[in-house]
Amino acid sequence: MKPPITMSLFVLLAGIIIHPAPSGSQPATTNPIQGSQIIFNDPTPPSQGTPTGSRRGGASRTCYRSEETLTALVPIQNQIVFGQTSVAHPAFWFYLPTHPDRPMTIEFWLQDANDNLIYTTQITLSDRQSGLMQIAVPSTATPLAVNQLYTWTLQGSCQSQRSAESSSLVVKGTIQRTRLDTTLQKQLTTATPLEQAKLFAAQGIWYDTLNALASAYRSNRNDRSIANAWNTLLKQIGLESLAEKPFLPAGKDVSNRNP
Repeated sequence: MKPPITMSLFVLLAGIIIHPAPSGSQPATTNPIQGSQIIFNDPTPPSQGTPTGSRRGGASRTCYRSEETLTALVPIQNQIVFGQTSVAHPAFWFYLPTHPDRPMTIEFWLQDANDNLIYTTQITLSDRQSGLMQIAVPSTATPLAVNQLYTWTLQGSCQSQRSAESSSLVVKGTIQRTRLDTTLQKQLTTATPLEQAKLFAAQGIWYDTLNALASAYRSNRNDRSIANAWNTLLKQIGLESLAEKPFLPAGKDVSNRNP
């Protein structure tokens, strides 16, 4: 004969059934800073007002080696070259391939939705070395307005020293300024550059992600965690081939022109 179930055991079992496990036992939301990898959450471009663009400039025998081309470091979705920033005066990154015998001149301009010129600059590259270059919009230019779309264009051209033959390539895309929420602002104040890049990436803010990480990588090329993050970020947008390219200084002959 089986022993009777005692009242205390019955109460214990009932308590387990009635009272669910505390909410703290549920998996916690992943903190982007604590993750070992940087994860860029690419936002969907606005459905209206976002034109298509070009991330690569195509091939040109006159200016560049056949395996290289002018490239903007920015995501592309369905032929739409689009990225966000939280700052009023953003910075852009480009891969500039050069020919050893043909100096390259690049011109950059930024326009609003009504084609009003926000900023333009022309740079002559005299060192003729291929690499990554940053073009920053100065604080003297008109600040970008929140939620507005702007179009940027970079044109690279060169001329053969042996003939009058010249060639040019163009890359083009759209940038939108977004507003940071208060929680993210507080997190950024105490974060390292690598942590800042992870926070921006989690929010899908491309230009701030890239600039924070590029700054960290340029200063700490031997830091494995930063190098891995740089490679991972560029791989996520299909530009892993540019991860090992050198960083170029600003062109020696620079002519900045504000409208």
